[in-house]
Amino acid sequence: MQIVCGSQVCQVTVFARGAVVTRRVELPAGTTVPEGDLELVIPEVTIRSEPGSFRAQLDSGRRSVVLVDTVVVPPVGPVQPGGSQAKLDELKLRMDRVQAEIDRLSTQRQRLSKQFPDPALRTTSLVEKVDERIADSIATAGLLAEVQRQLGEKQQLLEQKLSELAQEKAAAELRLSQSPSSERQGRSQPTRKVTVRITGSGPLATLSVSYVIPAARFFPAYTLRLLDGGKRATWTVEAHVAQQSGEDWNGVRLSLSTADLIFDARLPELPSLRFGRAQPTARRGYRPAPEGLERLFAGYDRGFVPGQNPTDGAAPEPVVQAASERTPQTDALQFDDSLSDEPTWATRAETAEAELSKKGALPPPSPPQFSAPAGIPPSPPPAPMYSMPAPGGAPMSLAPAPQAPPLAKSAGMFRGEGGIGSLQGKAKEAKRSRSVARTFAGGGGGGYDDDDGSPFADSVGALPALEESPAMPDAIEPQDAWLDFDQLLLSGPEDPLFRGKLKRRSDDQAQHKLQQSVRTIEQLSAPSGLVDPLHSRGQFDHRFDAEGLLKIPSDGKLHRVAILSAEGQPTLRLLTVPRERADVYREAELQNPCHAPLLAGPVDVYVDGGLLTTDHISHVDRGGSLRVGMGVEDRVRVARNVRAEEESAGLLGGSTAMNHTVTIELSSSLGQPIQIEVLDRLPVSEDKSLTVELTAEKPAHTPYDQAERGAPIRRGMKWRLLLPPAGKAKIEYQYRLSFSAKSEIIGGNRRD
Repeated sequence: MQIVCGSQVCQVTVFARGAVVTRRVELPAGTTVPEGDLELVIPEVTIRSEPGSFRAQLDSGRRSVVLVDTVVVPPVGPVQPGGSQAKLDELKLRMDRVQAEIDRLSTQRQRLSKQFPDPALRTTSLVEKVDERIADSIATAGLLAEVQRQLGEKQQLLEQKLSELAQEKAAAELRLSQSPSSERQGRSQPTRKVTVRITGSGPLATLSVSYVIPAARFFPAYTLRLLDGGKRATWTVEAHVAQQSGEDWNGVRLSLSTADLIFDARLPELPSLRFGRAQPTARRGYRPAPEGLERLFAGYDRGFVPGQNPTDGAAPEPVVQAASERTPQTDALQFDDSLSDEPTWATRAETAEAELSKKGALPPPSPPQFSAPAGIPPSPPPAPMYSMPAPGGAPMSLAPAPQAPPLAKSAGMFRGEGGIGSLQGKAKEAKRSRSVARTFAGGGGGGYDDDDGSPFADSVGALPALEESPAMPDAIEPQDAWLDFDQLLLSGPEDPLFRGKLKRRSDDQAQHKLQQSVRTIEQLSAPSGLVDPLHSRGQFDHRFDAEGLLKIPSDGKLHRVAILSAEGQPTLRLLTVPRERADVYREAELQNPCHAPLLAGPVDVYVDGGLLTTDHISHVDRGGSLRVGMGVEDRVRVARNVRAEEESAGLLGGSTAMNHTVTIELSSSLGQPIQIEVLDRLPVSEDKSLTVELTAEKPAHTPYDQAERGAPIRRGMKWRLLLPPAGKAKIEYQYRLSFSAKSEIIGGNRRD
């Protein structure tokens, strides 16, 4: 029994790349759920989802999920765009027509402007009808001027109309960007239908279906709001989220995760070197096709392929074959048909094979034959084709090594179409099949007309000759794309190229839309200051859960949403580094108020409701401290002056001493007392013959290593001064450089 159910998106987890969408399945009102097996059909699921990622889960109860299957539902009629898209397309066509008319009028005016009426007085007598010729020329010139004036007026009106259409187009584009996804896509779009098979008895619990959307990403952002003159602070974690899944996320619970959506958790295999007997090669998880695979279909070819069945009126070609080379009857098809009373294609093939054995003209098993054009003799059976080996032996150089080709390109003949990252579709596969068929039939080289750098093509873009194809490898190891088991099909005997082998299911339309949406998200131009979480997440991953329900449309654009917020107690301070720059900076320092680490990203700082500045923070761990810049304080001035004196030192004047006196003066014009931090640094030398010593200071400093900023330094100095309202302060310290009189400091003995 099948029940068509409705569904609604209720939970979304956005990763650094991709998202997991969860739908809550709702049974129709008044539906009685029977006991035993049951199939629930969920229609209208976006086609931009991964077909092999669908999962179903029952919350509780005695029922269980036994199967989840998805199929692509093609549209019933032609694609019909939505109202906003249709209006935009109509405006574009009207603008194109108006622009074409403007171009035509402009060209006509330019052609008329080059026309000049000539009375031709030089070629006639000077006294023969001169006045008439001049009058005709003047009239013609006036006519041309009148025509140009009329054309100019028409062109001016059309340009005004084009400007109005441009304004309507801008409004239509804005309306389209703000419209829901269903209106933008229109009607008659392909969708996916999900079928969930449930078994068991008892009431049906809450059912949820989840799937992966590759076209989604986010960028972290933050907002700091300082209130009551900096006494209170509200820290808000936000995010710029973009998605193009084909369905709007309305009223969903959003989560952001820094983890990888797909992560290979297999342990690496560490090979060991051993002395002793050779160890057997470890068995691989994948095996190539068994030997004699074509012999499995020999009976089918003789029984159903025209020209292979001796009972269809065509006499088989006599083939001389030794008895020892004949294939035993039981080797052709090895399975039991005793349970079936009806003759199958296998039993009929065995009967035909037995009759040919009695006549002594049993033809050898052959691959499927392709019909050749009239007048062209058939070609011998083709050699098996496999993927071309990757080029090797490239010379080493100082230049960076080229990147490895993608997996989809290296899969060769065993690479199907329709997977993510595979740009080949059914049309290219059909062209490849026709090319191979022409080559098998002997009808020429069968040029391969695909110019996308496929491994099927040689240097000139044609299919390599069959006799030059590489030998069959000992083992064929499938690529990672072949781990998508939901997309694998075992071809039947009617498929002459892939029968008895696995191939990927073709889903060109769905994969095209999926790849197009992924490219749109990857090429998204993010505003300056946003940092990709893949680059700032560190060694550990975390998930941020939004506190409320959010709405994110499926338009491929960034939407800023609030995830969570927390209260904090900020500490406002003034900071200056006069050695680098004579400015005093304001900073707000507070402990991380969230129970989660913070990623790198921009911070918008608001003071009492007004935007002050935009700063940037780096990665902050849980419980760590963060500092946000608040701009320059112009009402506090700082000046740093250095005075150097050189003198001889040592027993006989064999050393040189450079005495430096550094003075730092601060002045405030604020009407309240302030506390300011002054940072400075003594010179540092790795030369043991050069000594640096602090001789005097007032007031005393505190050692400073700058470890909290992630850039530690040596011999740092920090002063914390309290300036009264409209007050001043002064710092003075002295240090001495001592070195040999025969030496000189590179860059000059004066150090400031």
